Amino acid sequence: MRVLKDHEKLAREDIVSLIDKIKAIVYTRVSSDIQVDNYSLESQTQICVKEAKEKFDISEHEIIVLREEAESGDNPNRPMLDYILFLLEKGIGNTVIFLHPDRLSRHLHLQQQITHKIWELGCDLHFVEFDLQKDNAESMLNYNIQGSIAQYNKAKILANTKRGRRAMVADNKIPGMNRIYGYTYDKDLHTLVENKFEKEGYLIMVKLVLGGSTCSEVAEYLATRKYPPPKGDKWYQTTISRILRNESYMGTFYYGKTEIVRSYGKTKQLSKPRDEWHKIDIPPYINEITFENLQKVLDSNTKNGGMPSEYNLLRSIVRCGRCGSAVSAGVTSVTQSRALKYYSCTRKATKSFSFETGESNSTCRGANFRVDIIDSIVWNELSKLIINPEKLIKKLLERLSDKSKIDEMEIRRDSIIKEITNKEKSKERYIDLYATGFIITKEELSSKLLSVEKELAALQQELSSLNENLGLNSGQNNVQLRLPLLEKYQKIIKNELQMIDMRKIVGILVNKIVLHDDKHIEIFYKFTAESHLISSDTYFSDSDNFDKLKWVVESPPPKWVNIEHLYPQMLKMYNEELLSFEQIAESTGTDWWTIKQMFKAKGAILLTTKERGVKRRARDFEKVYNLHYVDGLAFTKIYKEHGLSPYYCKQVLQENIHKLKK
Repeated sequence: MRVLKDHEKLAREDIVSLIDKIKAIVYTRVSSDIQVDNYSLESQTQICVKEAKEKFDISEHEIIVLREEAESGDNPNRPMLDYILFLLEKGIGNTVIFLHPDRLSRHLHLQQQITHKIWELGCDLHFVEFDLQKDNAESMLNYNIQGSIAQYNKAKILANTKRGRRAMVADNKIPGMNRIYGYTYDKDLHTLVENKFEKEGYLIMVKLVLGGSTCSEVAEYLATRKYPPPKGDKWYQTTISRILRNESYMGTFYYGKTEIVRSYGKTKQLSKPRDEWHKIDIPPYINEITFENLQKVLDSNTKNGGMPSEYNLLRSIVRCGRCGSAVSAGVTSVTQSRALKYYSCTRKATKSFSFETGESNSTCRGANFRVDIIDSIVWNELSKLIINPEKLIKKLLERLSDKSKIDEMEIRRDSIIKEITNKEKSKERYIDLYATGFIITKEELSSKLLSVEKELAALQQELSSLNENLGLNSGQNNVQLRLPLLEKYQKIIKNELQMIDMRKIVGILVNKIVLHDDKHIEIFYKFTAESHLISSDTYFSDSDNFDKLKWVVESPPPKWVNIEHLYPQMLKMYNEELLSFEQIAESTGTDWWTIKQMFKAKGAILLTTKERGVKRRARDFEKVYNLHYVDGLAFTKIYKEHGLSPYYCKQVLQENIHKLKK
């Protein structure tokens, strides 16, 4: 019996091999809402598998179990539930078994929607604790009635919860929240109480910034002195800025800053007027004058940051070939003769500082490129294209005759459009569920919407590339329409142009420029496929090599193939030494995003920052226990001699002390 959990998926070869061999899919789910759920995944699995054996004569090797953990029954975008439909479409299984209809959903409309999707695929739906017969009108009526009752019960529980939250706020209590650095949420008192160690860290931030330090310098200072960050194991300059912008530290926490409203049949999340926010008193760390001074210093740092970009040609269209992020012309070096500007990846400026080592970790380590040289190369290439476009147009027309490529792209385009539509509907359903109280907190809603937004952004980008290439499918006339435009610019570029005019021409012809560390420059034209300008020497390119044109859908081999031989070593560092991807990259001289892509491709189980922290603290338990209880060292002494902060030591002992009782 195969069990899939935590978004785990079957490999392609496994799917092919299991077709016609798997007869039943068992779905089990537990919700994060303890008030509603009294099930366990193990008991659901045992009961459903027993039902499959006794009622359908299906053996264990003919069953796949899908486990959904901490997912609400009202969630319209559950990964494992969606995966059931995917497997059924591929011919894996013809019966889906649930313990009870409320494991399928507690929302009537969603329950009906999924039920009919399963039936439309020609598959059966079976519940252990409910007799469902799709051809029996009375059975279907009872099925819909129990769905309505489940939805009603859930709504009543949530309505009572809302009333309870309002009562708590009126009593100067906070009904649950994301943590705020410097405070600890007291579950008994339902409010924020002082966290002495983090308060000390916050006051250090205030002192350093008011003393003239930048947020990056403050992040480095806290990391080197092993103050744990709010999340993860790194301090970021943006984390410092966000904390210092938070007005809660003046002693007032505001609850209810936003609300969900309906407008023209749609729901939106809107900010509420400040006078409608609910004030809750918490321990103050600074006064109003200090806070205002902080904001002035932070504002002045922002205004003084960055460099003007009026002299660079490729503003807003340059991307980093290493990580894909935007590239800006904000880096300047001063020589004896003049100041030189450089194109630099924006993620290089986003520094983080490891809490464990105190070392700086730039998010991207790509090379810098001189602005004047890159601008000159790209402008020369565009000038050659404008003056002599015949070779390029001839090559493009040859591409138009490749019907199989066009068909392939059209199929992929239609598939992406369908995916985008489904994702947009998921967003609307999430907002509806929050408006009706099925999603309880704004943080939970934001988390779910952010995940969908990321997926949508990737789909939209791929769709845009496909549409650009399919635009060529209109035939030779479409390409010929570009000739008058090129002829117009042939006359213009003969004159001496201002930078603003050159930018307009670049903006019309070029979609983006990608700069690679090996001096490989890619120009993506707006009306062509990809054009590669490959340099055989530093800052020189071969603009006549049109054989380098290729379709966007032809993806190159993954970058991780070059470091695949290091995978066993890296996997050991990740699972046994509990190193992060950034630390592994630094140790092996590679980059963390390529390592992460390789781990995903290899099917490795990825740890969240929280999970890695729990494992690391379990590993350090014996050491901390012996130092504190056996050797009798105070936490401050441990910090001075071994570099483990008091907060970290207390957390290690608190989480693992139960091991001694066994």
